[in-house]
Amino acid sequence: MKIPAAALLTVALIGSAPLTASAPISASAAVATVTASTATTKASNTIKVQNADVKLLFDGVALQPPAGQYVFMYNNTTYVPLRFMSYALQKSVSWDAKNLKVTVAEPSSSELVVIKEYLMNATTSASFTSKSIALNNVNASYVFSGNNKALPKGQSSYLLNGSIYVPLRFLSESVGNSISWDQKTKTITANSKGYEEKNTNVNSNGNGSGPTASASPTPTSTSEASGSGKLSYETITGETEAKLNALKSQSQSTLMGIALEYVNAKDETAKQSIKVRGVQQLTSFKASFNSIVADAEQKLNNNGYSTGIIQQYRDEFESQLQLGEDIAEGMAN
Repeated sequence: MKIPAAALLTVALIGSAPLTASAPISASAAVATVTASTATTKASNTIKVQNADVKLLFDGVALQPPAGQYVFMYNNTTYVPLRFMSYALQKSVSWDAKNLKVTVAEPSSSELVVIKEYLMNATTSASFTSKSIALNNVNASYVFSGNNKALPKGQSSYLLNGSIYVPLRFLSESVGNSISWDQKTKTITANSKGYEEKNTNVNSNGNGSGPTASASPTPTSTSEASGSGKLSYETITGETEAKLNALKSQSQSTLMGIALEYVNAKDETAKQSIKVRGVQQLTSFKASFNSIVADAEQKLNNNGYSTGIIQQYRDEFESQLQLGEDIAEGMAN
């Protein structure tokens, strides 16, 4: 597939956004979003910082952000990747690129599936490599559990590789979870509400030992939990589309950030590196799409239903990807 370098990440955005047959995103809307967001980023400041060698403990389990995400200090403030931290605390995250708005909320059972897959890319141990990183200031707004939250005066949020970075204390106070920073050991400790409640119950019962920590619980569909036996067609397709919509939100956020980084890159070497990373991310999201659809197809077959909807998902995905390629060709002419 030959795609001009200048349009590659626009194609990635357009191709990955419409993950369900019922809720496609038009190619023109996607391009308009990229243009608007690019203008905002160019008008903002870029900072250069050094990543920090930090330990992160979530519900007693050591995790590290996926490749390309960091923890850093700036103006005596510790900044962390919002999506990674929120996912590790069992929170869903959505990104409205057009309005530059981040929403953090309690996840549905299907969103927990995506969160679990995301955290599988987080390693329990990793050798630290010092690196200089450049981040773009992004004037984003934040909603936590339905409440608007503003960054403290004098602090900002930043964008790198599709990830939004926010001050640790701001996240802790906004998300309503226990997040602490130990300056001496360079350790961030965060506990989900479920984990804290478990520990409270264990301590109150006098068992003398805490529960076994789990980085991310295995989600259970409502139909399976009810013990109703055969799954309904509506349950299977409904849960599938919820998973696809959650994946859509994650892919849009990540690929949008890479696209903006590509547009702002100053030299061809940097552009090529960003392009490669964009292709890798797109491949990963396509794999997740295929996995979700394959799982739905198996459930439909096992319960004796038509699998025609599966082809609709795939056709819509390929159709929108083709629209992206057509726009890329136009941009090259």
